[in-house]
Amino acid sequence: MFLPGSSFLEKDGTFTNAERRVSPVRKVMRAPAGYADWEITQLLSNELGLPMNYTHASEILDEIARLTPTFTGISFEKLDRLGSVQWPCNDEHPEGTPTMHEHTFVRGKGRFLITEYVPTSERVNVRYPLLLTTGRVLTQYNVGAQTRRTANVVWYDEDRLEIHPHDAEERGIGPDDWVGVQSRAGDTVLRAVITDRVQPGVVYTTFHFPDSGANVITTDNSDWATNCPEYKVTAVQVVRVNHPSEWQRRHRDFDLRQRALLEEKAPG
Repeated sequence: MFLPGSSFLEKDGTFTNAERRVSPVRKVMRAPAGYADWEITQLLSNELGLPMNYTHASEILDEIARLTPTFTGISFEKLDRLGSVQWPCNDEHPEGTPTMHEHTFVRGKGRFLITEYVPTSERVNVRYPLLLTTGRVLTQYNVGAQTRRTANVVWYDEDRLEIHPHDAEERGIGPDDWVGVQSRAGDTVLRAVITDRVQPGVVYTTFHFPDSGANVITTDNSDWATNCPEYKVTAVQVVRVNHPSEWQRRHRDFDLRQRALLEEKAPG
């Protein structure tokens, strides 16, 4: 089943940022696939037996306003008229709330709790002597989901493994060598960057390209309080190799099959 998504230029809706500001998103063209995201969701829901009968995206926001007290006064009409609105927007603040906390916080002066530090269960040992941490680069924004298809690849075109010169020398690894990265969770292959940006005993990579398999090697550990995945601490071993990992082979084959299907369905 193919569920073609729409870009922000092809659909109506809203965007709420960290400033509590709700801004309108208005389409400039009809989605080539014929359906906006909410229409695809509605069709799928109806097929699964949960009726949805919206005729426009504005009706979805109207339902949100009915069910969410802080959004009570927000509508497409108001957003088009004012440009944007900051929640809470209700009878007391019909045009939104630019400043939310003037004298006290909503719950009073706030509440502070002392929480006990719980160290990670992930540990290095003889088999996995290095600690892997992952992160982002500005060029590929968050995960590269959009920017991998732009000229940004000129600056950053693949996920690489940064390794300290001492650790590289111990393993016979040179610049641009392919290296296997193995953890308790899985393994993948990346090209090496030898740099003193990382400390001895630590390696680093990004996760912007799906074929790198960066998240294949991270563990299932998570924070006890927030359940945030523990992507920053993974015990690994790094060795020089000359072929991709088994996971990367399967991913490449799957990707080629998907592209072939798209070409078969392409008009003309």
